[in-house]
Amino acid sequence: MSPNKIKINRAPVMVLWGAIVAEQLGYNTDTALTLGKTVAGLNAQSKGQRLGIYEPGEEKETEAIGEKDRTPGEVTYVDLLGGQSRLPTPKTACGL
Repeated sequence: MSPNKIKINRAPVMVLWGAIVAEQLGYNTDTALTLGKTVAGLNAQSKGQRLGIYEPGEEKETEAIGEKDRTPGEVTYVDLLGGQSRLPTPKTACGL
């Protein structure tokens, strides 16, 4: 590697990027960071599947429901990246 090049792990960049997108969609900072971590994890999982390291999981159909209508432990999905990424979001006592 030449002295003028920097090597960066893509996972932290994906976390930050996903968090910024989620904040722009109106999520608070803690929730946005969690969603950013999820985007990075799903990206790593997807790459692992393409490389044959992981098996694809089953997809489940879900309906979008309002935040106030959710019960603790219930999982719904947040769409990021124009609907290309559906992030599972369980409701907890602390939020998403």
